[in-house]
Amino acid sequence: MNLNNQTNNRQGGFLRQATTLWLLIFVFGSVFFGFYPQTTIANTPASSYIISLQPGRDAKILNAVGEKISKRFEFTPNSEFSNIYTFESNLSLSELRLQLSSFYNYLEINRGLASQAVFVNDPGFTTNPQDIDKQWALPKTGFNSVWSTTTGSKDNVVGIIDTGIDATHEDLRTINFKDGFNFVSRQEIKGVVNSDDNGHGTLVAGILGATANNGVGIAGTNWLISIMPLKALDSTGKGDAAAVSEAIVWATDHGANFLNLSIGGIGFGHDTTLANAIAYAFNRNVVVVAAAGNDQAVNGKNLDQDPVYPICEDNNYNMVIGVAAVDQNDIKTTFSNYGKNCIDVVAPGRRILSTINFDPITKISSPNSYAYASGTSLAVPYVVGQAALIRALYPFATNVQIRDRIMSTADQIEDANLTQCSGSSCRGFLGAGRINVIKSLQGEISIQSLSEGELVQVENSSIVYLISGGQKRLISSFVLNQRYQGTPVKKVSSSQLVNFPEGPYASPVNETLVKWQSDPTVFIIDEGKKLPITYQVFQQRKFNFNDVNTVSFSEIDSWITGQFLAPVDGTLLRTAKDKTVYWVVGESLHPINHAFYIERGLNIFPVIIVADEDIQGFAKGEAFIR
Repeated sequence: MNLNNQTNNRQGGFLRQATTLWLLIFVFGSVFFGFYPQTTIANTPASSYIISLQPGRDAKILNAVGEKISKRFEFTPNSEFSNIYTFESNLSLSELRLQLSSFYNYLEINRGLASQAVFVNDPGFTTNPQDIDKQWALPKTGFNSVWSTTTGSKDNVVGIIDTGIDATHEDLRTINFKDGFNFVSRQEIKGVVNSDDNGHGTLVAGILGATANNGVGIAGTNWLISIMPLKALDSTGKGDAAAVSEAIVWATDHGANFLNLSIGGIGFGHDTTLANAIAYAFNRNVVVVAAAGNDQAVNGKNLDQDPVYPICEDNNYNMVIGVAAVDQNDIKTTFSNYGKNCIDVVAPGRRILSTINFDPITKISSPNSYAYASGTSLAVPYVVGQAALIRALYPFATNVQIRDRIMSTADQIEDANLTQCSGSSCRGFLGAGRINVIKSLQGEISIQSLSEGELVQVENSSIVYLISGGQKRLISSFVLNQRYQGTPVKKVSSSQLVNFPEGPYASPVNETLVKWQSDPTVFIIDEGKKLPITYQVFQQRKFNFNDVNTVSFSEIDSWITGQFLAPVDGTLLRTAKDKTVYWVVGESLHPINHAFYIERGLNIFPVIIVADEDIQGFAKGEAFIR
């Protein structure tokens, strides 16, 4: 069977209720079965640890978990160092901490030994980050170099909200699958079954958790992990905001602590139900990761101007780790979107080798197969896999700490992307950079020295930032005076801000009217977004041009552009060419038919005629018909 030629990038997105959601992927290459000679099998090397035992604890307890036990600091009588030992163990740090929890003051990796890369016998695995015919993304991001420290934990439950998963695939069937749910058929997904009639979800699952060292296929980012299949998209890759929102809440209520959202759509509006579902998960310590989206434009789109959801449904608190895609040279892929507001990091997303069960070209079932695929969808599970390894090593880390650790340890790649963002530099548009798994697992997880919501000023400068969502957000003098007057400002050194990537400008208070000098368009601020206002709506809502504040282009350009501010509730409107009448309810335009129009007595009210191009900019709701 052949998966030759890449398919066209698909566009789609969230509208309220009945709108569609497309997969963020295109597939190319060939489906194949057993494709490389097996490499040499190597056992996972033991790691070295250092432990400070509590007073009175005998070092013999270490015999059960390790070997080469050695007492250290015997040369000093200082009691602070009187009970410290080093030892080697095949157990991960998290496993050791669990078994020895009541015996030590601290237990850490002995950082005096360099981390060893682990070799596995899966034929698709490679340690060469330029070998694009194999799993180049694993060594590029450092996964294989941390497997000697941790390979994951079954306590980490990842809800993959997608087209389902073929759990019977030869490289997936040994994963610890949790019961999931099919929101298309409204049925439970139980046991090792195939719930994927598209192939996309199986591709995502393979990157995250394909069985390592089984001599077939590929190796996943996590060797130990639990996966919860949540089918919210049908066989064509379409779904709606309601189903995805249900899946987010269902997964959260059923024990998922990570959500993989390799889904989204371009140019569509914020959905309240989806935003609330994401907040529900985030506020319950779930790590939420979503794709930037693919675009047919030459260099992708700026998400600040054309938002993709769910990635941009951050609720203005960076509740979603947004992921763009790069190739093996850290170049942003042509299809990947970008932006200051929604992108937090980038990860590999071109020519990614993974498991598949369905040929997207011929629509024929293809069990136990593998394929090359490209898309921001494929970048997401690398970040989810990194997050899961962090929590495996630091089981009490919060979702905020994990998000901030991923961002603060990323490698900056702006110098490699001087023209990849619509022909211009990607500076500030690729988040903190490309993920670095090795750095993210070094050192203890700690609370940032600067707290959420703090205002900080760099010493010997007038620059003031807001610390928000793991980012530093520049505050203009207008916003500082309007929103933060009287708020204490902490003096900091520039080194204290190094690990905070630059985000969008801090926004004014809600309902502020803004524009920039060279453009007549007026916007209203709504939860960090700027909503364009048509002249008719400006007049209808009795706004005053004297209340419009002029801000800099860089400031207004950094905020997400939302849909047009709707007319007041109860307004009727249509275009001159289209006779469809819309009734504004809940700040959405609902198309109505003639019977509904007459029955509700709406025919006695005036109908506003708006420009054809303007009607497309308003948020739409479900039709009201009789």
